[in-house]
Amino acid sequence: MALNEFIYGEISSSIYNISCDTEVHSILPEQQKYTLEVPGMDGVIDYGIGGYGVRVITRDIYFDGDYSELRANREQIIAWLSNINGQPKKLVFDNDPTRYYMAKVCAAISFENTDDGKIGTIQWECNPPWSYIDGVAQTPEEITWQTAVKDGNQYMQTFTAPGHMRFTNIGTLTAVPKIKLLNNIPAGLKLTYGGDSWQYDVSQQGDGIIIDSANQTVTRASDGSVQYQNVHPGKDSYFYFAPGQINIDVTATGLGAWPNNLIIIVEFTPQGVG
Repeated sequence: MALNEFIYGEISSSIYNISCDTEVHSILPEQQKYTLEVPGMDGVIDYGIGGYGVRVITRDIYFDGDYSELRANREQIIAWLSNINGQPKKLVFDNDPTRYYMAKVCAAISFENTDDGKIGTIQWECNPPWSYIDGVAQTPEEITWQTAVKDGNQYMQTFTAPGHMRFTNIGTLTAVPKIKLLNNIPAGLKLTYGGDSWQYDVSQQGDGIIIDSANQTVTRASDGSVQYQNVHPGKDSYFYFAPGQINIDVTATGLGAWPNNLIIIVEFTPQGVG
């Protein structure tokens, strides 16, 4: 995306030589309040019901061109910024192109000729108020729940102690993962997802193990040698991820700071997306 460009309804503002101020960042929408004032009582009764209102994003917009061009494109711009049947459109800003909102223009817009190129202001109303990344609404609960770092179709997390690895399968169908265990793999390392678990009984340092659920194989990363004989009997399940939030519990002894940390990479292609 170009500098200060925004995309609304899959159409870039650069088509009309329009840009916006992207230095204003929308952090949190206004929180809804459910309170009751009681005569003679200090403060209010707070019912403690959570929730947020709609998010309003306001941006100054600028035009870089001849104003006759702006007038000539008047109808096309009206159609671009309108919401047919009141349906929201995807809104993306250049300073964070992996994130989008579902938004509607919610206030009247007037364009004016100015010396500095600023022609007006646009207000979008986002409902729900959260941004989306890869189709997942970035609610406070979702953000705090996630522990793994996403890179394309991979999720990565480093462990210096037992814990859990959390991410989201954004597909609508079951996903078949490839799990890579790297660096320090202590004997007895166990992974648990739902009712399934997997355990490796041999200590390994400075190499890796690849658990391929699609092919139902367990191999060494460095040479591809079969490692099934080192998988604990009765703990040889392969994982298949249901749609939604995924939690993998990691149980091990002997983990610590480098060089004793364990790196886990989970790779899968979401199914049934789009």
